[in-house]
This record gives sequence, C-alpha cells and structure tokens, in this order.
Amino acid sequence: MLRRDFLTALVFAATPWASDALAKEDDAWPSGATEADIENALQAMKAWIAAYQAGDYLAQRRMTDPRMLKWFDRDRWRDKMKRARRRDGALLSYEIGAYSAASSADLPCTEMGHCFREGVDYVIALVETRYEIATPAQPEFIVAARSDGVWRFGGGTILNRPFGETAVILTVQDERRYKPSYTIVR
Repeated sequence: MLRRDFLTALVFAATPWASDALAKEDDAWPSGATEADIENALQAMKAWIAAYQAGDYLAQRRMTDPRMLKWFDRDRWRDKMKRARRRDGALLSYEIGAYSAASSADLPCTEMGHCFREGVDYVIALVETRYEIATPAQPEFIVAARSDGVWRFGGGTILNRPFGETAVILTVQDERRYKPSYTIVR
C-alpha cells in the first residue's frame, strides 16, 4: 500500500496544474503538453505492453527509446523479457490509472541512483497489473519518452522490474560511467 501511495503522489505531483514551480521550471514541457501529446504517449505505452503480452519481444524492443537500447542488444532484451514472463507468469491484465506529462525532475531515480535524462519529454502513468504468478496485483509505473518526435517506452517498473531496477533513460554522465564493453547489434 505504501508503494501505491508513493506512486499516486508522484503522478499527481507531476501534473502541470499541481504546482506553479513546475510551470516555471520548463515553459515548453510539461506545462505545454497537449491532450494529443499525452494520448499519443499512452497509445505507445499500450502498444509496448501489447507486444509483451503477445510475446513479440523484438517488436516491443523497437518501441523502446533508442537511448535505452544502447544497453540491450536483441538477445539480451529477449532474454530479460522471457525471464520476466517465467518469473511473473503472463501479464493477464493491466489498467492505466492516473497519468501526467512530466520532466526528469518529476520522475523517480532508480535504486542505484540513476535518474531520467533532462530535456526529454516524458509522460508517466500508474498501472495496475495482474500477473499469472506474481501476486498480489500491484501498482507499477510506466514512462513514455518522446525521441525524434515519436513516443516510445521510456522506463518504469512495469513488468515487475525485468531489468533488476527501475528502468530509466540514463543521463549523459551515467552513460559515460556505464558504457558497454560490447557492441550493440540493432
């Protein structure tokens, strides 16, 4: 229950009308977010989740922000998704609850202290998920990020953290620190 309360507070704190400080922080985003922007981001989230439910992990990977793909070649991505499905069972249902446009400052950092990249347009949504094995149903969050004018999966705890921690689009400093020692095949 504590996690749900935290996530709900996070989403509502990130709403453009919740705080004058948010509007002063960035005139273009999130205060300039349109209903169409948010709807497109929500559709991207739903498509990403649908690809996971269908077991089409490569399609799901193509709907992921390119900055996150630096860390996951095709095989590694597919393995993470398959392990998540084995551990949690199928994602039986989900319901998107509260959602809002957000800036990187509005979004939670990971357990390891990695934070979302500044200057990226984000939409965050609370998601009530129900898995075949993992119980009880739990609140998670998903983030969509806009890159090159296209909304894609941009992180969160959705799928019960298949990446081991909250997935984020790493900052430039984090990318330098954790640069892969292998070549990513797209």
